[in-house]
Amino acid sequence: MPLPPLILIHGYPFDHTMWNPVVAALKSKTKIITPDLPGFGSQPVLTGDPSLDLTADDLAKIFELHGIRQAVVAGMSLGGYVALALAERHSERVAGLGLISTQTAADSDEGKQARRTLIEKVRREGTKPAVDALLPKLFAAANQSKAELNRIALDGAERAGVDGMCWALEAMARRPDRTEIAKKLGVPTLILHGAEDKIIPPDRARQLSQIIPGANYIELPGVGHASPLESPKAVADALLDLLARSEKALHHTPKRDERADSLPGIVWSPTERGL
Repeated sequence: MPLPPLILIHGYPFDHTMWNPVVAALKSKTKIITPDLPGFGSQPVLTGDPSLDLTADDLAKIFELHGIRQAVVAGMSLGGYVALALAERHSERVAGLGLISTQTAADSDEGKQARRTLIEKVRREGTKPAVDALLPKLFAAANQSKAELNRIALDGAERAGVDGMCWALEAMARRPDRTEIAKKLGVPTLILHGAEDKIIPPDRARQLSQIIPGANYIELPGVGHASPLESPKAVADALLDLLARSEKALHHTPKRDERADSLPGIVWSPTERGL
């Protein structure tokens, strides 16, 4: 019985390439879609005021484009915020939800102001200040000095450019609290967090796991905020379990998606998006 397709949504300031190590471990299992969010990688910034709702609606076009009725949707950090927006606005599309190094809460007033202060600095000085502010907090202590990891973040920010980075920062500042959405979605859920996450404290993820019915909580020791890069095998294993649980849930749903399109080994890249 085929597993559901899997949509992996990257974090800030990365693009779809941050998922490459995870995809390598899962590509024989099911169809995987790794989009670039608007403003990142190959995608232009959306017109209109910055909004994760707009981002989620844009992402939802992928389902029609690929003839997919439902998929497991997993996102890291910013990608988790987008996954939650997608679950709220297009819940019929979401067969399972993966929340990786993310949270359901909105920014505090202090957090919003910090993002907007950074936007002003990026507008004046380019993307470097944003990356400089992020890198000391992005990885666990043992991984902070790894040039290959730092390079992925730097390259992602460079490809996004000033407009992409600022649009995303403002969209994150404006996002609402979606805790109730996560609680009521009623699909298999994974909450995965690094024990050394300096951006979103693990306590928040633990608390969230206790209020989402049936959520599977995994905390990775020696891992920071960028868990798909720091521990791709563990993340892949956790996602594979989520796929299996989601397939089982769909199997017990009367109108389940047969997913004839879900062919293992097909990995979609943003250049094929056509959006």
